[in-house]
Amino acid sequence: MRREVDMKHWSQYWQGSNALSSFAEGDAGQGYDGEVRAFWHFHLKDLDDDAVVVDVGTGNGALAVLAAEFAEQNKKNWTIHGVDAADINPTEYLRAPAPIKKLLGKVTFHGNTDMAKLPFDDNSIDCVLSQFALEYADKKAAVKEIMRVLKPGGKLVIMAHHASSSLVKDSETGIRIFDYALNQTPLFMQADLLVRIGHEIMKHGSYNAWKASQHGQATEKTTMFLMNMLRERFAKDEERVWLDDIITRVANIVAPVKSVEMAEKAMEALAYHYDLLQSHLQRVKDQVNAALTEKEVKALIKASGKASKQNDHSEFMFEDEAFAWAIEIVKSSDS
Repeated sequence: MRREVDMKHWSQYWQGSNALSSFAEGDAGQGYDGEVRAFWHFHLKDLDDDAVVVDVGTGNGALAVLAAEFAEQNKKNWTIHGVDAADINPTEYLRAPAPIKKLLGKVTFHGNTDMAKLPFDDNSIDCVLSQFALEYADKKAAVKEIMRVLKPGGKLVIMAHHASSSLVKDSETGIRIFDYALNQTPLFMQADLLVRIGHEIMKHGSYNAWKASQHGQATEKTTMFLMNMLRERFAKDEERVWLDDIITRVANIVAPVKSVEMAEKAMEALAYHYDLLQSHLQRVKDQVNAALTEKEVKALIKASGKASKQNDHSEFMFEDEAFAWAIEIVKSSDS
């Protein structure tokens, strides 16, 4: 799904997030809805009853599940595949409602698979779909490979990150805040020191002894100072959403510590969440780097070469703003 980069942070996300799609929480993580769903239904409705459909950069299968649901509702006998360069197998690890689990079971997933090296025969696929995915890959190589596997008359439909979208602009804000809080302040290091001091004092004394100690009070004040400094630095509403994710994690880990055992668990939790946030930072950086300008969209389309007979691109609008690029490339019937 991604460029030639370390896929560890994506594999970690897919295996641990319990979300079908990336950068999604709660109900949003259970698949696409609204105008995005309608977009994909429009492009799926004309496929043959026995079509073979491939979702490239599938993640945990949000788009593949949407296709499986559409096929079921419209009595289509589609064969559906989901391909991703990350280590995925959502049918095994995803905790999802029974209807989604059923739909996942109708998809054949191919993890650790580069979309520039698809495991399909020439001229064997009716439709290739990509939702916020192909732009992460080596685009020229991926499009060339997709043209190889598409049947004559088959189509590639892409919804790609738009470099000027509010989604990408918000991610740029997140990068700035995450990078500063995680990599330019000692917040996690200081919180860890606070808990370690508590751990040592409570091994021979009590919780109250830790709180009354000079070292305990000093490290607690320094931790609070760092949190307050970050709140003052990133005080805008659009910044606080990102910052609160970091500060809330630290506070919720440190606050309950009242015993040696709890201190040990807190030290493990701080290390775990620090790594988790660093992975999140890397994914958001990948997203921003993958976002396309119109010039890059045209270059992506050009990569299909003489194999395409028809192509089109437009801005996908949401609430009167450019949300994504919508791209369609149809393979020539005589390719």
